[in-house]
Amino acid sequence: MILDKEVALQRKLRIDPIEGSYNSYAVNEKHKRDWSGNIYLACVAAILAIAFFT
Repeated sequence: MILDKEVALQRKLRIDPIEGSYNSYAVNEKHKRDWSGNIYLACVAAILAIAFFT
């Protein structure tokens, strides 16, 4: 909470039963992959390949 403004965040949860137990579950958050670094790397590789072959 910053400056008394509440921000509602939707969290995606994955609930898995724990093996060998009765009515016990593990709660894990699903994380989104950060593709920005891979996209940046692909663009730099493409620019270098174009510069190399021309």
